[in-house]
Amino acid sequence: MTISRLVAVGCISIVLLSSGCDETMAKNNSEVNVEDANKKVPTKEVPTKEVQIRGMFKKSFEVYELEANDILYYVFDPKQLLIKQSRRVNQEGYYKHFDACVIGDISSKGKFGPLGRYQQQITVHGICEWI
Repeated sequence: MTISRLVAVGCISIVLLSSGCDETMAKNNSEVNVEDANKKVPTKEVPTKEVQIRGMFKKSFEVYELEANDILYYVFDPKQLLIKQSRRVNQEGYYKHFDACVIGDISSKGKFGPLGRYQQQITVHGICEWI
């Protein structure tokens, strides 16, 4: 008796769920409203600030970080500037560990990097010289 009730409830719920979607799908391309498709989805701007930071850069498997002023930043380096810098300090292998000075944007607090380990991210725009 219990199994038949479960089957009946399952069938009813499938019918009710599928009937709610019938009118939302276009049957052909002429039914698609182009004005709705071209509207941009509003995006939330993430406030950033550009800074110059000196610290210890480290790169290894799933680690791409810069430690400066007791803060650990996840490094986003789209132009691979730190990798080029590592060649200048004679680090040719995969693993990198050297002092670096970078110019970039620091993100607001969040979860960055593998498993959200880092609270802030720095996006590297340039390399500054040590003085």
